[in-house]
Amino acid sequence: MNLYEQFVQWAGSLNAQQVADWLRHLEWNRVLPEITGKFIGFLLGFGASWFLLFRRHLKSLDRLRRGDSDDVLFQAHFLAPVPGSDKYVLLFRNLMPSTTVNDLYDNPAARKIVRELADITTLRKPVLRTEGVLGFELLNDAFNHIAGHLAITPFPRETWLFAMTCEDRQVVRRKCVRCFLVRPAELERFANWRWCRDNVVCEQPWHWYRIVALHQLATVWQEEEKAAQNPSPKPQGMPLVDKHATHRRIRALSAGIFANEKPVGTPAEIDWPAQEWELKKLGLDLNATNP
Repeated sequence: MNLYEQFVQWAGSLNAQQVADWLRHLEWNRVLPEITGKFIGFLLGFGASWFLLFRRHLKSLDRLRRGDSDDVLFQAHFLAPVPGSDKYVLLFRNLMPSTTVNDLYDNPAARKIVRELADITTLRKPVLRTEGVLGFELLNDAFNHIAGHLAITPFPRETWLFAMTCEDRQVVRRKCVRCFLVRPAELERFANWRWCRDNVVCEQPWHWYRIVALHQLATVWQEEEKAAQNPSPKPQGMPLVDKHATHRRIRALSAGIFANEKPVGTPAEIDWPAQEWELKKLGLDLNATNP
């Protein structure tokens, strides 16, 4: 006979008088506080758990509403000629499924640094300001991640430039880390803002900010190229460690990427006078430095 059957048999054997006697002889001055205390403790624990879960849900909902994300996207950029004109359509395509900061970096300190760098990055300076040995390691991990993914593609290899960026929350709907890949010859074209303004159109009207980001990226690349041609003298030491302190944030990558992408839909012309006025409000006057 199991415990349940024993309990049923015992309960069935009780009569009303026995139950009444048992209740009358209970030490209620001890039982009631014990039951009340446990019940109040249960309610407090349940309420605290519900509050923490509800608060976490509200914070997640707020981040979703504001467009903040921990995603890391790897995107290749192309210039596709517009038939019958001297214009080009800017295309950008994801190279792999999106990952997250937590998945890309197994070190909690690295995750914290990446998020902090992303928060202070603006459209004026869209490249993550990775500095020192820690910055080099952050950049290197992302670089190696996409290099390993593209190592098994069947497409012919060519040189691409890699950079970690995060565009300004004031001009993009969804803020996340975006790793750009672009051909050197095409990035060189983006250095001329007048050329960008007159010759580049987009698949969607709101993609205009990506043209600005690539232009800013091109200026950083030019500065790094000039610095590489005139390196500053360094004391004797380990070359790799010396280079970590002032590493290049835009790095060359040999990769096989499908490059025959076609525009989706009709290319959209950008109302640059209006957009440039908005950029001036953000402290970015492109025409002042790029005639």
